[in-house]
Amino acid sequence: MYTTLPDLDELMCWERGGLAPGLRNHVIAFSTVALTDQVTRQAATRVPGTLALTPQFERGIRGADASLQKRAIAAVVNHPNVGAALVVTHDRAAAEALKEQFSSLSKPVAVIALMAENGLDAALQSMTGQLSLLHEAAVATPRRPMEAAELTVALECGGSDASSSVCANPAIGRFVDRLVAAGGTAIVSETAEFLGGEAVVRQQSKTAVIAEDILRRMARVEALMLESGEDYRGVNPTQENMEAGLTTLTEKTMGALCKIGSSSFEGCLAFGEAPTGAGLFFMDTPFFSPTSLSGMALGGAQISLFAIGVFNPSGMPLMPVLKICGNPATVATWGNCVDLDVTGLIDGRYSLEQAADNLSATLCRVANGELTASERQNEGQLILPRTLAAL
Repeated sequence: MYTTLPDLDELMCWERGGLAPGLRNHVIAFSTVALTDQVTRQAATRVPGTLALTPQFERGIRGADASLQKRAIAAVVNHPNVGAALVVTHDRAAAEALKEQFSSLSKPVAVIALMAENGLDAALQSMTGQLSLLHEAAVATPRRPMEAAELTVALECGGSDASSSVCANPAIGRFVDRLVAAGGTAIVSETAEFLGGEAVVRQQSKTAVIAEDILRRMARVEALMLESGEDYRGVNPTQENMEAGLTTLTEKTMGALCKIGSSSFEGCLAFGEAPTGAGLFFMDTPFFSPTSLSGMALGGAQISLFAIGVFNPSGMPLMPVLKICGNPATVATWGNCVDLDVTGLIDGRYSLEQAADNLSATLCRVANGELTASERQNEGQLILPRTLAAL
């Protein structure tokens, strides 16, 4: 029996025909190969309100990388926050395959092959015409109240410092416990930054099988790190963390783990894989925040809660990224880039429960249309990890 989240009772969403609903209703111009990135950006600028996605996808990639890129294309178009999509590719054969792939979607999707057009001007005219029609269709998408159980939240931290472990991450963790109790879903990632937290993984996994799956992925990443000849558990991989006062990766890990609260892992996901149910899920991703955010967005997260200590400019175009900070110096300097100030946890102005209340209220405003700082500043990009050299 799930509890309720009263702070989220006013959530509104866009209906997606029985699939996960959206907190945004983006009309995207999506280039599926780098050859069409520039023309896609040009077309998007001609139709106000269009979100351009040009992730420099390549030809010649192989194996798991090729499979991931194919899945990513599907996940972008299927994302809950996408209300309509113009999908741009280079050749006719690829366009026909994409048309077939997206033909059964309940949202409007148009597919264009650049080489099927009669020159650049004609291609831009065709693309802008299609985007105008897609905007008209997206406006008609029904909006309705949203249950907390329909919400999937990505959990991220960056620019970590001491305040991250006592302010932003614990506030997120308390919210996550509430969300999971209400039947919602949370995804946490960055495999390398779990190193040193093996005991927590074992203690907070629903089954031993889930724990071993996570630990196996952690061991694989640590083995890759050791190939460089240095034990990263005893150092810190990023300059900003060292300047902020953290001394080891394990120290950073224990602060980062605060954002999962007391919830148990319900499963272990590959990069970009969607959760199979509700609850807390671990996703195996690189630690670079734009990449880990990409993985969780492709897994269906509608919004991200991003804890920062010193400022981190990462974002994700497919979902709002709500930045939470407990460092007074960062709030003073980068305040227009912070969505929720939780410095009151340091000076005792409010409790952790009240910080979670503030987070819930902020998330509700964002879900109902208030732009996050990263959305206002157009931060973020879609980045996929690579395992093999391209041909």
